[in-house]
Amino acid sequence: MTTASEIQKLEAHYAGCRAFHGELHDHASTGGTSDGHCTLTQWAEDLAKLKMDFAAILDHRQVRHMFLPEWKDGLFIGGTEPGTFISDLRCASNEMHYNMLFTGPEPLMALLEEFPEYAFTGGQEGHFIYPEFTRERFGQLIDAVRAHGGFFVYPHPKQLMQSEDPLDYWFRDETGIEVIYMSYDSQDTVDNYALWTALLARGRRVWACAGGDLHRHPTDRAMTTIYAEAQANSAYLARLRTGDFTCGAAGVRMCLGEAKTGGRCSFAGQTLTVCAGDFHDSLLRSGHAYRLDILNERGAVWSGDIPCTERTYVSLPAQGAAFWRAEICDTTDGLRVAVGNPIWNTDAP
Repeated sequence: MTTASEIQKLEAHYAGCRAFHGELHDHASTGGTSDGHCTLTQWAEDLAKLKMDFAAILDHRQVRHMFLPEWKDGLFIGGTEPGTFISDLRCASNEMHYNMLFTGPEPLMALLEEFPEYAFTGGQEGHFIYPEFTRERFGQLIDAVRAHGGFFVYPHPKQLMQSEDPLDYWFRDETGIEVIYMSYDSQDTVDNYALWTALLARGRRVWACAGGDLHRHPTDRAMTTIYAEAQANSAYLARLRTGDFTCGAAGVRMCLGEAKTGGRCSFAGQTLTVCAGDFHDSLLRSGHAYRLDILNERGAVWSGDIPCTERTYVSLPAQGAAFWRAEICDTTDGLRVAVGNPIWNTDAP
């Protein structure tokens, strides 16, 4: 099914890396304008109990949480979750939130100063407002997030904005959109997954993300898996910014030529290699069975039952598709528990 050389090529892309499991959308009780219920100390204790490696604390209207003595790089990813209205977007509701993740507070503060709309008061105790944006100006903000080394995610998209046009939810390629929201089995996840696949069908290169939006204690029902060299924010952000991560509690890695998960290349004469594995403990439940699905724009091309305690490798000819991606399903509960990001074909129209 997969040759030793194909496995070696994929593993070479991830040499020195291991799977880190965590949360990409959370809030804590950090004073100021924060609205979480648990302190950072409580978060750290609960993450350890759940065998989770990191949590993104995205408190509202402030940056002070990233300056607290309890803050630890690699355990907590910094950032914020503002809200806005897109003034020239004509739909039933044009309200949205957006997550901006950074390695630390300095690039976020620089971004807030760069956009006077935030009226940022400056410094580690500084606060900012939620400004309204036009679609063009909002796109400029996303570009600036990337320029400052950050990662942009559109959280809970179908839960605020109301539009029948999937393109109303798209602002830039190579950004994240929250697909698994709160839990694998929520109706919100069903709706957001349908939106994401509709955007893929329209040729948009957006990455599936997960987020618990947790304001109380951590849970393990909307996790993210990142293969990184170290438990450090710089290592996480390097993968997030290229789409090389898995929305879910197990790892999905792919390579196609020199392109990895989230990337782009020509598919001509190439072989796709997929690896599924590194399940988080939350999925290691007695009696549960799992299936790997490998898909392109036409649907599933390969499906097979896989173990949850070891890695599974599959290789397929790549040509003839606009993109390839993979998912892991819990067939006992009938739920997607890991959604891998695509590799796109640069030769596709």
